[in-house]
Amino acid sequence: MPITGTEFEVLTKTFFKKLFKDMGYIVLEVRNQTSGTQNGFDIKVIFEDCNQIERFLFLECKYYTSAQLNWSEILIKQIELQASNFNPTGFILLSPLRNLSNINDNAQIKFEKIVKCPVDFWTPDKDINDLFALDTVLYEKIFNKPCDITIDKNEQIRIVKRRIEIILQKSDSYKYSNIIEILDTDRFPDEEDKFKTNLDNKLNSILYGDEEDVRLLYHQQRVNYKIFLEDLQDKNNDLRLKIIKWQDNMRLRAKRLTDKFNIDTDYTSKKFFHEFFDDAFNQLLTFYEENELKDDQEKLLNGIVFELAAECPLNWIKRVI
Repeated sequence: MPITGTEFEVLTKTFFKKLFKDMGYIVLEVRNQTSGTQNGFDIKVIFEDCNQIERFLFLECKYYTSAQLNWSEILIKQIELQASNFNPTGFILLSPLRNLSNINDNAQIKFEKIVKCPVDFWTPDKDINDLFALDTVLYEKIFNKPCDITIDKNEQIRIVKRRIEIILQKSDSYKYSNIIEILDTDRFPDEEDKFKTNLDNKLNSILYGDEEDVRLLYHQQRVNYKIFLEDLQDKNNDLRLKIIKWQDNMRLRAKRLTDKFNIDTDYTSKKFFHEFFDDAFNQLLTFYEENELKDDQEKLLNGIVFELAAECPLNWIKRVI
């Protein structure tokens, strides 16, 4: 005999409490939402991840036996959750009998980024039956038939944990999506030696012999920026692409101002060097404001300016005519 939606929620709570412990997490709380409360979820799981960071996962349970499950219905639940006083790490839809219909993938992805909360849909087309096969008694109650699936329980737990870890990683990337953090590094970017030589030649025109520490600092700032950009590809590629787009715009600006500098006989290399920094900083302020970015403005500014110099569109060495 099929169970009710309320029974599914109760059974799921017990199942997930054990599952999170089996995955190696420290479970702090698993509880059902109060009946009638419109906060966009049915079960809240509070746990410590492998780095001892407290996480909050919210599960919406849909035990539809015949009716169609529309994506718009789940989107409303996400909106309700975001309008509540909770601070979700992630949101999971549990629907063992029905797949989502009419889903708008682009809108879903965009909404997740806006609210900074990753969402995963655990439905029949995402092998949710394998998940519940971890408990054959529960499987029989949910699907109203004996469990006819043979699974490797340890492997299934590993798969589920990986799905949870992906949610946590996405949550972190959303959380820090507008934060720039450029650290000192002892690594070197994957590039030709000519870039270092190009920058050195230009620094020769503005630095004196006793300023080697400044030269080393400028080189380090460029390297820090390049490594930051390389690592950002795996951590937050959207932010990386925004920075590259801004750098490309500054590349065109650098070339145009360099050409102007070369036809102005009263313009010294040092003066152009400092004035370009001022111009680039003003452009950077706009870039930060438009993208709601925070932190490390000077590091990003120096990294991009010296990178433009190393690539050659920015050249403060006066051309001999």
